[in-house]
Amino acid sequence: MGKAGEPVPMRAQLGLGLFLMTAAFATARAEGITVKVFANGLKWIHRPVTHNRIMAFQLFIPGGAILEPEPLSGVTQLMASTMVKGTIHRSALELAQEMELLGASFGLDAQPDVLAAGGQVIIDKWAPTFDVFEDVLLYPSFPQEEVDKEREALLNALKTKDEHIFSVAEELFRREMFGAHPYGRPDEGTEESVAQITRDQLRDWHRERVSPRGAVLVTVGRVPMGPLTRRVEKFAKAWTSPGGSALPVAPIAYPSKVRSAQGEGKFEQAYLMVGYPAPAVSSDDYPAMKLVNALLGGGMSSPLFQSVREEGSLAYEVSSFYPSRKAGSAFVVYAGMDPHNLHLAEQKVRSVLADFAAQPPSPQDLEDAKTYIRGHYLMDHQTNGRIAWYLGWWEILGKGYAYDTVYPDVISSLTTETIHRISRDLFAHPSVTVHVINKPAKN
Repeated sequence: MGKAGEPVPMRAQLGLGLFLMTAAFATARAEGITVKVFANGLKWIHRPVTHNRIMAFQLFIPGGAILEPEPLSGVTQLMASTMVKGTIHRSALELAQEMELLGASFGLDAQPDVLAAGGQVIIDKWAPTFDVFEDVLLYPSFPQEEVDKEREALLNALKTKDEHIFSVAEELFRREMFGAHPYGRPDEGTEESVAQITRDQLRDWHRERVSPRGAVLVTVGRVPMGPLTRRVEKFAKAWTSPGGSALPVAPIAYPSKVRSAQGEGKFEQAYLMVGYPAPAVSSDDYPAMKLVNALLGGGMSSPLFQSVREEGSLAYEVSSFYPSRKAGSAFVVYAGMDPHNLHLAEQKVRSVLADFAAQPPSPQDLEDAKTYIRGHYLMDHQTNGRIAWYLGWWEILGKGYAYDTVYPDVISSLTTETIHRISRDLFAHPSVTVHVINKPAKN
């Protein structure tokens, strides 16, 4: 409450909350981080946390879907889901029961640029949980019956993707924007490719790609350093897989001219995606692009939401996204609307983008967008699991784990002139446009 019992303005409340979170984040910077690189190429990063009794661990292995040859598209996803279904020491049931008794969470995630594995547990149970983690990562047995089950589950998920209009639009957009590059394919593979993946291919892919070379392990918690160091050293010594040879990834050949494509499905609404080539996470312009995304599509006060949805009443939903990718990315605006409004909505979207590129954002709009990004970023660091995830994610993408504390400051330092330059460059590239409409009924 303010003076005379008046409520504090929302902007002031947000500012106070951000100040407190920033102060806590700055305090965390002073906490000593330990880094060790082992002979097998594994990098271990440990951050002590003393305010809770949770131990979190996160492992990032370079590769993911970006290394998959087209005939094996989806192999990383299928491998990840099957690795937790049995090892040479534990059956699927035994794994599930042991994790339940430990009260631990654990999972693997196949992403475009990495294979991620992580979990957390109370510190009293960290050692047996790490044993299970090592067993799943290094010694999966890929039981045939489990492979069959997971393949069928993935195929069922792929078969139902065309029931979701966003998925139809995004898959078509990626194909048009990234072409033959692996980013142009669905991360989960296709029905054709997944149906042909065998148990032997999963085992071969695990042997070749689940390698310690370039991998990053992050631990966060208050476990004593002596026992933790000995356990991680034991893990590094056991992880002997040399991996396969490094596979070259061709650079993205972005469209040299404007492209458009149309998809069809049994939908009552229509869908629009308009996108432009955008920098990889390694680019100096990466943080500014995150601000551009927040300025244009970040919430109900954004110009896209206000112009297309609120004032124009042309769409049910409208927003934007800019994925963090290692090889290159895209800035994408998407909107769902009544089919009669499709072309009017597209005109309005393009008008908003043109206006945004024509002049720099106002200082207040820029400050609001910075607050939005910093606030969400800092709030996403409230658990040990997310702290571990960010440290490893920045490291594996080439920014370095220390960028975790630098990123909010970089966002704060960006100027309206920089945002103006970035937006002019961004929207000068040829666009890719996707329309998804209702499939006409056959006579």
